[in-house]
Amino acid sequence: MDSMQVYRGLDRGTAKPSREERVRFSYGGVDLVDWREPFSVAQYREHAHAFLKACTSQGRPIIVVGGTGLYYRSMVQGLCQAPPGNALLRQELEALSTAELGGRLQAIDPGAAARIDLCNPRRLIRAIEVKETTGISLLDWQKETTRPLLARHRTLWVERPLAALRERIAARVRKMLASGWIEEVADRLREGGAATLSRCPAIGYASIAQFLVQGGSRTTLEETIARDTFRYARKQLTWFRKEATVSQHVIFEEHGPLPRVL
Repeated sequence: MDSMQVYRGLDRGTAKPSREERVRFSYGGVDLVDWREPFSVAQYREHAHAFLKACTSQGRPIIVVGGTGLYYRSMVQGLCQAPPGNALLRQELEALSTAELGGRLQAIDPGAAARIDLCNPRRLIRAIEVKETTGISLLDWQKETTRPLLARHRTLWVERPLAALRERIAARVRKMLASGWIEEVADRLREGGAATLSRCPAIGYASIAQFLVQGGSRTTLEETIARDTFRYARKQLTWFRKEATVSQHVIFEEHGPLPRVL
């Protein structure tokens, strides 16, 4: 349940399961589209529906793991029926800064602007394109939802203390950079160019591309990616603490054993 692992070509920076792990276990939601293609929660839900149906028909137990809040919500609560995006309008909007996007949404849909994270360009773009394409606010579309994919489920949210989380993220970024992440981004640069990578939604890819093109400090690069990842992790904490469908909230102390919850 990861919105970045769906992209082929973005492997190191999204922590995809290894080849050995993918041989041993059956994974869904991985390598669904080329990294340069757009991908929506509706597409993910369609894939998830087929994957879950296949697992169920084969009698296999299913464990859904990840932290993409909107994907999770679409599976357990349903998805709003807003139409897909307009390619030309989206291209226009992607050229705007986050501040410009926020101002545009405020002008056409102040209600949505008051509810949406104004620091998240993807959410801003989606709200703008829905309003400008249909004349209806995304908030109104969200009142009309599909049926949940998971009628019965048990959701566990595992959390670490913030200090431990920050340390683990920093160590994880160092390991990913040492294991070939920079080389992977260099390959993507040759494929798509710096302009395309600058719009890559996965954390770290735009920063590494800038490092490769403009140069700079490896230490600064590492700190920037760790900082951005920690900020995203804080947003995940905020999202899932508000999810009423989370059955159990587990605090995982850094040096203690994982509580037995299954």
